[in-house]
Amino acid sequence: MIGQQWMYTKLIGSHHTGWLAGNTDWLVHVVSLICASVLILLLVIYSYILWLKYNSKRREKVKTTLRQKLLAEGSYLQQYLNNGEIGVDVLNMTGDQQIVLQQLLLERLAQGPVEQEILRIRLLSWQVFGSSYRSVLKTGKWSERVNTLLYIEQFHMVELLPRLEDMLRVTSCTPLERFIILRIYARTGYFRIVKELMREQCVWSNSQVLQILLLLTDSSWTRLKDHFKNVPYQVQSNIVHAIRIRDDQTESAFILLEKLILEEDALLRTHAYQALAQVGRCREDMLKGLLLVWNEAGEERQRSERLTVTRLMGDIHADAFIPRLKVMMGDPSFQIRQEAANSLARYDQGLEELRDTAVNHPDRYARQIAEETLERMQYGRKMD
Repeated sequence: MIGQQWMYTKLIGSHHTGWLAGNTDWLVHVVSLICASVLILLLVIYSYILWLKYNSKRREKVKTTLRQKLLAEGSYLQQYLNNGEIGVDVLNMTGDQQIVLQQLLLERLAQGPVEQEILRIRLLSWQVFGSSYRSVLKTGKWSERVNTLLYIEQFHMVELLPRLEDMLRVTSCTPLERFIILRIYARTGYFRIVKELMREQCVWSNSQVLQILLLLTDSSWTRLKDHFKNVPYQVQSNIVHAIRIRDDQTESAFILLEKLILEEDALLRTHAYQALAQVGRCREDMLKGLLLVWNEAGEERQRSERLTVTRLMGDIHADAFIPRLKVMMGDPSFQIRQEAANSLARYDQGLEELRDTAVNHPDRYARQIAEETLERMQYGRKMD
C-alpha cells in the first residue's frame, strides 16, 4: 500500500484528483507489467548471447580437433594428397567439417605444392564443395556469393564456368562479382574472356583491368591483341601496359606498338613508347627509327610523351638524337629540361655538347641546366 502510494505520488502527483486519482491501482499494475516484460526480455536476450558464445566455443573446439586429425600423418586427407586414394570419409563431409577441409586445402595451395598435388586438390574441392558452391551462387547473399567466387577462383573450379556465365547475364550481378568472374575466366583460359572484355561496360579502375590482363593465358592474350581495335579504350590502354609488364617480345606485340606510335592518340602513343623501351631491347634499330620519326613533330607532343621520349633518347644512343636533346633542354618543363641534360650527359661526346649548350644555346634556361649538369658531373668525378 505504501509502494502504491509512493508510485501514485511520483507518477500522478498528490495534487491531482478525478479519474487518475481513482485509477491508481490500474496504472501501477500496467507499469509493473511493462517493467516485468522488459526484465524478462533482457534476460532472454542475455541467455541467448550466452548460448551463442558457448555454441561458438564448442564449434571452434570441434574444428580444432578435426583440423589436428586431418593434419596428422596417415590421415585420410594426407593419404589422398600423397597417393590419390580418396576415401568416403572425405566425400561425406558436411557443415563445419567442410569449412575445416576448405581452409586446409587453401593453405596447402598457398604453400606452392607440386603440380600433381595441385590437381588432386582441385579434384577434391570440386567433389566436396561443388554442389554447395553452386547452391550459394544461386540463392546466397551478396557477401556469400563473393566469397564463394573467390574460393572457385583459388580452386580453379572450371566445372562451374557455365554457371558463372549465367550469373553474368543477370542484371543483379554486381561490378565486383563481374570482376571476379572475369578474373576466373582469365586464369582458366575460358574461351569467352575475350568477348566479355570486348563488350565490358563496367566502370573499373585501371588496376582491376590490368589485373585481369596479366592473368590471361598465352592463347587468350594472343587473341586479345588480335582484337585490339574492338575492345573499349580503357582496355586498350591497359593492354599496352600489360605488354610491358609481361615483357611480351612477340612479333604481334612489336607490330601493335609500332602502329600505336605512328597513330594520333597521345596517351596510347606514350604508353607504347614506354612498353617498347622495355620489350624492345633486342630491337634497338626499330626503336631508333620510331624516335627519329618522333623528332619531326616532337615539340607539338604532350608533356608526358616528351618526357618519355627524352629518357629513351638517353637509353638508346644515336647521334641524330643530340640536336633534339639540346632543343629539349629549352623545354618549358623543368623536369624535361633536366632529363634532356641527363640523357645528353650519357653520350660519349656528352661533355662537349653540354659545354657548347652552356655557352651557345639561345635559351637561358637551357644554358642554366647545362651548367648545373656540368657541375654535378665535375663533382661526381671528384668524389670518384
